[in-house]
Amino acid sequence: MKKQFYLFVLLGVYATVVLAQDKAQIQNDFYTYVNGEWMDKTEIPAAYGSWGSFHEVYFENQDRIKGIFEGLSKSKMSYKKGSTKQLVADLYLSAMDTLTIENLGVKPLEDYFNSINEISTVQDFLDLTGEFYLQGVSAPMNVYTTVDAKNSTIYALRINQAGLSLGNRAYYLEDNNQYKEFRKRYLDLIEDMYKLTQLHPGKEKEAAEKVFEMETLLARIHRTPVQGRDSERSYNKKSLTELNQLTFNIDWERYFKKVGIKKKVDYVLVSQPEFLAMFDRMLNDFSIEDWKKYMQWKVIRNFTGLLNKEIRDRSFEFYGKTLQGTQEQLPRWQVAQAAVNGSLGQPLGKLYVEKYFPKKNKDKMIGLISNLKQALHQRIGQYSWMSNQTKEQARYKLKKMEVKVGYPDEWLDYSTVNIERNDYFGNVVRLTEHDILREINKVGEPIDPNDWGMTPPTVNAYYSSTRNEIVFPAGILNPPFFDYNADDATNYGSAGVVIGHEISHGFDDNGSLYDADGNLKSWWTKEDREKFEAKAKKIEEQYNEYKVLDSISINGKLTLGENIGDLGGLAIAYEAMKINQAKNGRKVINGLSDEQRFFIAYAKMWRIKFRDETLENQVKTDTHSPGFYRANGALSNFEPFFKAFNIPVGSKMRRKEIVEIW
Repeated sequence: MKKQFYLFVLLGVYATVVLAQDKAQIQNDFYTYVNGEWMDKTEIPAAYGSWGSFHEVYFENQDRIKGIFEGLSKSKMSYKKGSTKQLVADLYLSAMDTLTIENLGVKPLEDYFNSINEISTVQDFLDLTGEFYLQGVSAPMNVYTTVDAKNSTIYALRINQAGLSLGNRAYYLEDNNQYKEFRKRYLDLIEDMYKLTQLHPGKEKEAAEKVFEMETLLARIHRTPVQGRDSERSYNKKSLTELNQLTFNIDWERYFKKVGIKKKVDYVLVSQPEFLAMFDRMLNDFSIEDWKKYMQWKVIRNFTGLLNKEIRDRSFEFYGKTLQGTQEQLPRWQVAQAAVNGSLGQPLGKLYVEKYFPKKNKDKMIGLISNLKQALHQRIGQYSWMSNQTKEQARYKLKKMEVKVGYPDEWLDYSTVNIERNDYFGNVVRLTEHDILREINKVGEPIDPNDWGMTPPTVNAYYSSTRNEIVFPAGILNPPFFDYNADDATNYGSAGVVIGHEISHGFDDNGSLYDADGNLKSWWTKEDREKFEAKAKKIEEQYNEYKVLDSISINGKLTLGENIGDLGGLAIAYEAMKINQAKNGRKVINGLSDEQRFFIAYAKMWRIKFRDETLENQVKTDTHSPGFYRANGALSNFEPFFKAFNIPVGSKMRRKEIVEIW
C-alpha cells in the first residue's frame, strides 16, 4: 500500500497567517518547522533503521517494480532463454522459492568448505582467495578496475584494504561500553554460525575468537574513513616489480590470474600500501589453520543472504537488531527485488524505464541541469576571492562536465548467463562472476563513456571526479526530488538542489583536486587554493559543533565534501530559479512566494528519522551529515533564505559568520 505525507495543505491567505504564527520556529529551526508534522506522525517501519524522503521514493519504486515482477510471473508466455524478461523473471522467482532454499540449508557452502580444507600453504590460501573473489568473497583485499586518476583516459587496476565483517574499524578498536557489547555479540554470532554450519564441533568459540583476533589486527592497519578521503595519499602507482617488493608472500602476477584477469597488468594503484605490507606479514604470523577459520567465516558472511531462514535470522539478530536497531526483516518480495536490482540492475532497469520513465521526464531534467550549469557559470564570475585565471579553469571544468540522466544509451548484455528458476544461489554466483570478469578485464582499455555506477531504478545520484560527470538514475527522479507536474520553484528547491549538489562535488574539497578531464591535477593558483581551503575549514568547524547524540558530534572533516555539496547545491539551484523567474515570471501559490516554496521544498527533501543505533553508525562512517543538519546547516549560511523569511540577526537559523563557497 502506498503512503503519502503532505505537510503544506494550505489555501490562500491562510499560508501567510501560519507563517506569521510560526515565525519563532522558522527563525530557530526551519527543518522542524517544515517537517514537524511529518516527524510526529511518521513511525520508522520495523524493518528499517531510518525512514525519510529517500525511503519514501524507494518505497514507491518498490511498488512499481513489484508490479513488473507480478506481471512477468503471472504471464503464461514462455520467455526466450537469455531474454531480458527471462533473466529478470527467473532470478526473481528463484529468490522467492524459499522452499528450495530451505531444503538446501547450508549445502551450497559445502564445496567452498571442502576447498578451504584442502589448502596447506600460504600460497594455497592466496590462490583460493583469488578464486573465491571471482564469486564475490572479497576478503582480505579488494581488487578491481577503475579510472586511472592521473591518466583518466584508461582503466587501471586498484587494490583496496578489506577484510572486516563489521565494516567500521571503530567497532573493533574504540574503548567504550557500547562497542565492547557489540564485540561480545559479534563473537557470539561467529560462534553460532560455526555451529549452524557444523564447523569446528566443540571448538566453535575458540575458532570465533581467532577470527576476531585476526580481524581486529586488520582493523588496526586500516586507514580511517577521513584518511580514506585523501585522494593524493590514496594514489600509489606501483609496477609489478615494486608491488612484489612491497610484499614477500604474494606472487601478484599469479594472484591476478586467479582473480580472473586475462591481460598483462603493467601497473597497479594501491590505495593503502601499508595495509598490504602488514597483511603480508600477517600471512606468516598466523597458521594455515587460522586462515582456514578466517576464510570459512568470510564465505558464511558473504553468502548468508542466499541461505536458509535459520542462518538469515541469526545474522539479522546481530547486523539488524544489534547494530542498526531494526526489529523486523524485510518481506521476502523486497529481498528478492533487491537481489534482482543488485545482480541484474540493467535488464530490470530496461523494463522499469519503459514503463515508468517517459522521455518527457528525461527532457525536463536535462533542461533543469542546463539551467543549473548556467547558474554556476554566472556565479563563478561573481566570486571576489578567486582570480580570473582560476575562474577560467573552473568554467572550463564546468563546461566539460558530462551529464547522464535516467538510463544508459546501451544496455549491458547478460544473455549468456544461465539463470534457472530453482537455483537462487547458483544464479547469484554466476552473475557475480560474469560482472567481475567483465569489469576486471577492462584494465588498460580506453574508458567506456556508457559506464554507469548505479542501476536505473536506484534512488540516488552521484558525481564521478575521474570522469567529471554527474549521473541521475531514473529511480530518484520522482517526488519529492523531481515532479514533472510541480511548479518551477518547488522543482528547483528539490530536483534543482540535487543537481546542484552533484555539480558542486566537482568543486568540493576532494573533487576540486581533479581537472576538467578527470585527472588528479591542480588547476588552481596557489593563492586561490589557500583561500578555498580556508573557507572549507570554516565549514568543517561549523559542522563539528553539531552534537547528534549525547556523546557524538558530526565529523566535519569526514562530511566536508557533502556539506560543501549541500551549500553549493542550494546556492546554484537558487540562482537557477532566479534565471527562470527572469524568463517566466514569478508566482504566488497558496500565499507562498517562489522563494518560500523553494526553501520549503529544500527542507522537506532532507526529512528523515533515525533509530539511535543507525544514527550513530552513520555519524561514524558516512560522509553525509544527517538530514536535519543538511537542511539547517546550509540554510543558516544562506542570505536569500534570511530575506525570504525575514530571519533577524541573532536567530539560530542565521549564523554570525556566513560561509559561502560556490
